[in-house]
Amino acid sequence: ASASGDRLVVRFSDAIEANYTGVVRSLQKYISAAEPGADGRSVSFTLKGDFGVRSFDMGAAAIVDVIDNAPKPVAEKAETPAPAAGKAPAAKSAPAAKPAAAQASAGTGPTVKVRTGLHEKYTRIVFDWPSKVGYQLDQNGGQTTIRFARPAQLSLGNLQRRPPKFISSASTSATDDGVEVVLGVSENSKIRHFLSGPKVVVDVMAPSETTQATAAPKPAAKKVAEKAPAADKAPAATPASVAKKPEAPKKLSIADAIKKAKEKINADATGTTPAEAPAPDAVPVSPVQQAAATASPTQPSKPTALTPPPTALTPPPTALTPPASASKARDSSGMDTSAFSQLSGVQIVDGSQPAAAMPGGPKAPLGSAGGNRERGPSRPMKAQAVGGGVDSIGIRIDWDEPVAAAVFRRADYLWVVFDKPTAMDVEELRTAGGNIIRSIEQVPNERATLLRLSTVTGINPDLKRDGLAWILEFRKQPLAPKTVIETTAQPNSPIGARLFLPVTEPGNAITLTDPEVGDSLVVVPVIPLGYGIATRYDYPQARILPSSQGLAFQPRSDDLRVRPLRQGVEVTSSSGLKISAVSADIAAGSKLGEGVSMRQLTRMFDLEKWRDANIEIFTEEKLKFQDAIVRSKKTGLEKARMDLANFYFANGFGAEALGVLKIISENRPAILETADFKGMKGAINVTMGRYGDAHGELDAEVLKDNDEARFWRAALRAYEDDIFGAAPDLRRMGVITRPYPRPLKIPLEILIAEAAVQLGDIKQATRYLEALKAAEPNPAQKSQINFVFGRLRELSGDFDGAVGVWEEVMEGPHRPSRAKAAVSRTELLLKLKKIDAYEAITELEKLRFAWRGDEFEFKFLRRLGDLYLEVGDYRNGLRTLRQAATHFRDNPKAPEITQQMTDSFANLYLEDDADSLPPVTAIALYDEFKELTPPGELGDEMIRKLADRLVDVDLLDRAAALLQGQVEFRLEGQEKSRVGAQLALVHVIAVEYEQALDALDATFVADPEPELEEQRRHLRARALMGMDSDEEALALLKDDKSINADLLRTEIFWNGKDWVQASISLRRLARSYGAKPKEPVDEKQGQTILNLAVAMTLSGNERGIDRLRRDYGEAMDEGPFRDAFRLIASPQSFGLIDYASIAGKVADVENFQSFMEAFQERLKEQKLSSIN
Repeated sequence: ASASGDRLVVRFSDAIEANYTGVVRSLQKYISAAEPGADGRSVSFTLKGDFGVRSFDMGAAAIVDVIDNAPKPVAEKAETPAPAAGKAPAAKSAPAAKPAAAQASAGTGPTVKVRTGLHEKYTRIVFDWPSKVGYQLDQNGGQTTIRFARPAQLSLGNLQRRPPKFISSASTSATDDGVEVVLGVSENSKIRHFLSGPKVVVDVMAPSETTQATAAPKPAAKKVAEKAPAADKAPAATPASVAKKPEAPKKLSIADAIKKAKEKINADATGTTPAEAPAPDAVPVSPVQQAAATASPTQPSKPTALTPPPTALTPPPTALTPPASASKARDSSGMDTSAFSQLSGVQIVDGSQPAAAMPGGPKAPLGSAGGNRERGPSRPMKAQAVGGGVDSIGIRIDWDEPVAAAVFRRADYLWVVFDKPTAMDVEELRTAGGNIIRSIEQVPNERATLLRLSTVTGINPDLKRDGLAWILEFRKQPLAPKTVIETTAQPNSPIGARLFLPVTEPGNAITLTDPEVGDSLVVVPVIPLGYGIATRYDYPQARILPSSQGLAFQPRSDDLRVRPLRQGVEVTSSSGLKISAVSADIAAGSKLGEGVSMRQLTRMFDLEKWRDANIEIFTEEKLKFQDAIVRSKKTGLEKARMDLANFYFANGFGAEALGVLKIISENRPAILETADFKGMKGAINVTMGRYGDAHGELDAEVLKDNDEARFWRAALRAYEDDIFGAAPDLRRMGVITRPYPRPLKIPLEILIAEAAVQLGDIKQATRYLEALKAAEPNPAQKSQINFVFGRLRELSGDFDGAVGVWEEVMEGPHRPSRAKAAVSRTELLLKLKKIDAYEAITELEKLRFAWRGDEFEFKFLRRLGDLYLEVGDYRNGLRTLRQAATHFRDNPKAPEITQQMTDSFANLYLEDDADSLPPVTAIALYDEFKELTPPGELGDEMIRKLADRLVDVDLLDRAAALLQGQVEFRLEGQEKSRVGAQLALVHVIAVEYEQALDALDATFVADPEPELEEQRRHLRARALMGMDSDEEALALLKDDKSINADLLRTEIFWNGKDWVQASISLRRLARSYGAKPKEPVDEKQGQTILNLAVAMTLSGNERGIDRLRRDYGEAMDEGPFRDAFRLIASPQSFGLIDYASIAGKVADVENFQSFMEAFQERLKEQKLSSIN
């Protein structure tokens, strides 16, 4: 990951396809506008502020941190005043290190971390700027000054406290428009510096052993601009120095030359003219130097003459065709041997001879001819074989610094060009290439490394990067770039007509002579991986060759100029580039399908000749084709009919085209199995919405490997509402539609734009939408285009713009787009919380009949149902979802809705959500949607819970109906017997004794659990009592000694006024309740003893009353029944009480607890479903 300016770019080693909408939404404070690269291996974002980036791997995950570079407040210290603005430190001696506090105050911008690295022959200092910054480096005597064109707080603490080797001191101070760093270094140390993304890298080389002559000091450098550094003034060589040492004038560092040349180029591109630097006396320039310097980015900003006097910084731009004298320096193979003069002292890999020992290789040092990269004495780079794969061979070429590359083919030879010179071991390369490389040679060049290879037919390299190394994996594949560099014609540019090819980090422009053809080429290697030209471009004065990496130009004019700039490559001509403007629709259409060459795609049919189909003259043209059929002889009849079918197809008359194809197939049935015929039938069926028939044709084996068929299969998949699954193929092969006529092209390109939006590819979506708008669509098509444009606005974070566009679409003539725009608008407003769910439901309800019968209505109903459920409106939610599942039962996702309804219905009762509903509403919902009751235990539990709720609110008949359905249709065995007892209890409570007995009979099972069997026996006895079958009930309870049995018997005896038997039952109950003589009693025990006293009194059992008084008299005096017990059990009252009045009084008090009252008390404490 890297951040440059306002762009964050993340690159991956393998292709990735993802939807970045969630990323942009979650990090909208920091980033916007995700733009996947056309190569599928990168994505870029727009940074919303001054942010840095940090990335690392964590297992299978790639982590990218966006870091806020806003500076932290720094406390000012009175004892350390800030240096005066614009004052540079004295150049006589290296200043002493300043305190850390002073360093922190040297600037008010972001904090810039400074790192150091120690190497054997140099020390590296890296300034970690958050974004690219202009800078200037001056070396004067024992100090080196680095001036940055932006304020910052440089963290020099460690560098000052413990200076590394080759550096004696370091200090920093603020300038008028930035900050500068002064390093104390040896006068004999060379300085190398360059940019690596936003980082500024400075290498301090080890001091040389011999003292070099020192040139006159440089004048003070001018201030630099933050974005485009201004040019320095080159030091003027004194006459004395030139006279004494013409062979070794004052040398400027190569990096300074690079920087100054770039500044001149940028000034020329912007129309400004920097101050001219005084040029030293002219020195001879070899023809090779003159030819190599052509199109270099370091040429003067206003190239007018072909051969101006060269300077130490800027070699002369010359004609791209080499001078006649250059041919004299060629050997028998056609190579320019004079270029070996620039390779002195280079060691060949694996102990080969140095370059100076080569035939014709003079020992002159590296010249100072142009170039915007430091060349210095080149070192041999290691080339070795690496593991490629079962069908490939890999060659790895290692470098020790960033090197740009270019790869292209010409005249059956493969060229690999690097913009740094070095010597390659050709034999080692040939060995690494195995049997797929027939020959390989290094073409000499003083400014670059040129490799020319002959490979097995069809074998081409796939480029990869590993650190600074380039890896070429050779396999059978076409030579094509992963990311296409645009070629933009700018006839009205401020600097004159030009071609501009935007690409970051272009390398030096290299001039080479093709030994096979004999002409000259200009090659511009580039740093970004996989950036090249997909198709050949022909212009009157130049040809741009196809490449998989970098740029290759074939000049057709002697005055052509090729200049790498910071953000691209410019092609101009001193006589004026002969290019003209193109129409808006052609310009927009030319950008479509970038990354895929038309020649790389296999087609089914040729619609190029039909692309100008015009519906206004349709009838006239149709008659011509029909007349041609009538006039055709037998041999030409099929072709004439196919022309008519193509004509119908191109104008959007699919049914008519199918009719003609049917006649053709009847005359020659074999044509039905041909790829072209099947492809046309399949494509026509897609346009007509006959998707099943389209599958039958496009899925045929004969079209399996056809690119155009693959595109139409993707379109078919998208029309079947799998836009996300179809999006990758639609995006990659959208170029297929370029020659299509308008009736086919516009709908398909709308689909491609929608696919790009679905994948988060803002760049491609924008290009297609711009091309569609330029194509003058009709009003209905404009509505479709604008709907997709609204989605693009939403993806880009322009929510208000998206809403505005959709509101325009809602007023348009295209009904499907109106409906989709209204839904999208509502969803976006809901997401932004500008409306709530209730308002969203109101808006969507208005659209129920806006567009019906297709996938849109299915999705619409599903979403509306979801909203109803979210707000707790279960009835409308389930009704709406049921409509979707019922009306679209053949939809593949209909089972999902059915399952969603089942889950929502079950959760309503299982998760107690139904408790918030009125009981009548709860049972009404169940009755309406009871088919959604889940099978098995979950469904049974749901019904029991609903029955519990109904019993609680005394809706006994509805509860009984629920339980009745369970025992009849859902349950078996012990569980059926258990629920049958619950049903019987509900009937007994409802005084429905016959139904209670029926429920018990219907749910009888052999060998039930003892507790369940006892409960069912008591319920049967109580039902028999309700039917006045007391004797049968008593017989049923004969051997039952349980408390409930005694309660039932007591109730029978009490109601029958059998006071003796009632006394016996009550005495057992008192003991069962734990009442003991002479001990306190609780309320239940006291009530039972009082009832026992009444029964004994009414039975005339005086002895029993007397004993009861002795055992419990004192305890009863302490309870709530004292007065009643004294009245009944007092010895003075015995024989004087009217027993009939006692019975009446006891009945009025209603102090007797029956069997059913005991059950009802239990139901208050626990649910019906938990009583057994």
